Amino acid sequence: MRLTRTLIAVIISTGLAVSACAPEQATKGSANSFPDKPIELVVPFSPGGATDLTARVMADALSKELGVPVNVVNKPGAEQITGVDYVRKARPDGTTLLADGAASSSIQSLSANLPFAWDDRTFIGRLTSGPHVYTVAAKSPYKSLDELIAGLKQGSKKFRTSWSGGATTTDLAMLGLLKEAGVKLSDLSGVPFKSSGDIMQAVAAGNLDFGVGGASSAFAFASSGDVRVLAQTGTEPITQLPDVPTTKELGHADLDLTYWVGLSGPPGLPDATRQRLQDALTKCAQDPGVVKKLENAGVSVSPLMGDEFKKYVTSEVGSFTELRKLGAGQ
Repeated sequence: MRLTRTLIAVIISTGLAVSACAPEQATKGSANSFPDKPIELVVPFSPGGATDLTARVMADALSKELGVPVNVVNKPGAEQITGVDYVRKARPDGTTLLADGAASSSIQSLSANLPFAWDDRTFIGRLTSGPHVYTVAAKSPYKSLDELIAGLKQGSKKFRTSWSGGATTTDLAMLGLLKEAGVKLSDLSGVPFKSSGDIMQAVAAGNLDFGVGGASSAFAFASSGDVRVLAQTGTEPITQLPDVPTTKELGHADLDLTYWVGLSGPPGLPDATRQRLQDALTKCAQDPGVVKKLENAGVSVSPLMGDEFKKYVTSEVGSFTELRKLGAGQ
């Protein structure tokens, strides 16, 4: 009887010890075995825009590096808050990630109504950066950026353009143009859009007098002859638009705003999982095939990982503050 009671006591105590260790072992095991199921890559914009196009190339490349499907899911709305908050609330196991960008991070930080801390996420890495383009319909009387600026200064009509409350880099690029022209936002008729792809469609249809978008969203419309690209931001022309002058060439050095696309995850992502994703993203940036696809999409591969990526995004918050003020109260 005593032996039986002793055995039971040993079994119970052993069982309790195993149970106590199980959560820690499971946590370590889940991080070390990552990934072992499909990953959801959330794009906080509608399909067809610059971020969406880049995210799809990134998803395909990550899928090959990680060995599991990486599926793009578009969740636009509420100035990108819908998609960002969805990822923020996800389990921090690496299976729900954000195709991050300035509009969903540094610009979003300037919102007075943001229901969470803008940096409440795990920063993984930046993959690309690319220029914005200033565009008009093919039938527009404006043949150059300076002609458009002159038209804005003249103020003979109320120009129709895109405006989403200052919540995107395209908005900030447009505000920079208004600053060059000495025009107030209130002098224009702003129309909200969910992506730069939608903006280009509206420009091509003649529903906007001019529009600003990510370069990749304009290629198809420029190639078909429906949209005229007047200028691209930055200092060097991209391969797909070799004959389109840069804003620096035209003497508008302040119009150098570019956009970027990277990868973030929910807060509390395990270090091992973050590092696995960071390593995979780094390999994507070094793959000649991926680089070629991204260049064809109008963006440059410009990797920036981990803490350096977070520092870069944080610095943007300050640089965007002044431009955002141009749209406030006008």
